[in-house]
Amino acid sequence: MDATIIIPTYERAAILLETLDRLARVEHPRGCWEVVVVDDESRPETIQTIADWIETADAPVRVLRQTHRGPAAARNRGARDAAGEVLIFLDNDCLVPPDFVGRHLQGLLANPGCWVVGRLVHPSGLRDTPFGRYRDDCWEAFHRSHPEARVSETDGMTAANLAVPATDFARLGGFDEGFSIASCEDWDLAWRAREAGIRILYDPGNVAVHNDWAVSLDHFCERQRLYSISDVLLWRKYGERSPRARLVRENGPVRWSGEPPRLVLKKLLKRLLATAPGTAATRWACAVAERAAPDSRWSRRFYDLAVGLAIFRGVREGLTRYSAAPGPRGPGRAGERGLARPGSGRP
Repeated sequence: MDATIIIPTYERAAILLETLDRLARVEHPRGCWEVVVVDDESRPETIQTIADWIETADAPVRVLRQTHRGPAAARNRGARDAAGEVLIFLDNDCLVPPDFVGRHLQGLLANPGCWVVGRLVHPSGLRDTPFGRYRDDCWEAFHRSHPEARVSETDGMTAANLAVPATDFARLGGFDEGFSIASCEDWDLAWRAREAGIRILYDPGNVAVHNDWAVSLDHFCERQRLYSISDVLLWRKYGERSPRARLVRENGPVRWSGEPPRLVLKKLLKRLLATAPGTAATRWACAVAERAAPDSRWSRRFYDLAVGLAIFRGVREGLTRYSAAPGPRGPGRAGERGLARPGSGRP
């Protein structure tokens, strides 16, 4: 079998079914690809909804279940059961075009020793609001940093639209299941892949539409808080080699000796604004700026402030949750345990 598409999911049946509807239209020859949905212990009625869809749909989709361990473990679970020579990781809220599988396979075939990341875009309706335009512009900054019309090497990687040879994935031990929150497990895998000599390419032409849930300011801030918790874990694993090291340093506790006065002041101000009254005042300022001067430099600065406070709270929570001293761990150790065969022993 050419490819297995692996989709982790948890309690998002309606949006998942939209994703599966698009996958049912994939034009790659039947019998040469499959979809493995890995459910992270959703409610029985959610599972039944997915099962009902599979029963009536003409698509090569099957479902695996696991105890609630997060998307990294779910992706590893799917990889263990995959029949495809290529693993294509896709989030449960991404709508793909008919040539999705074929294009990923072509990209890998044309570039031996590489992995391929596809492009994610938001639905056009996101840009109907000032915050939506801000949100979309933040995301599109990644795309604008790459050549628009050709495949090129990238420093980033997301597991939301990613194709890798199954042998590479097994050799690296899969995703580190210590990242139980949906964030940074793909950065960690990318780091280990590059250390192993694998190049990661960005294909701007393999586009999936991301039906993102974090489209309001409150939801986007919540996502950034969760991401920042995992940023701390990535820092704990790699120390100053982590791409998140600066973010953790700039949002960690004040070090009264050795930090510039400006950074100390910035941390103290964030600590004040991250309180419940400070957060409420920041949200009020965002709403006023959005009404008075939408899409202006000032409204976007207030959005930046609100997001920055969410990151601050996430880092502080992560430092409490992951209290071990930072430093490199052997690459992939947790992931190797995650990829052990069932009975031997997150996504």
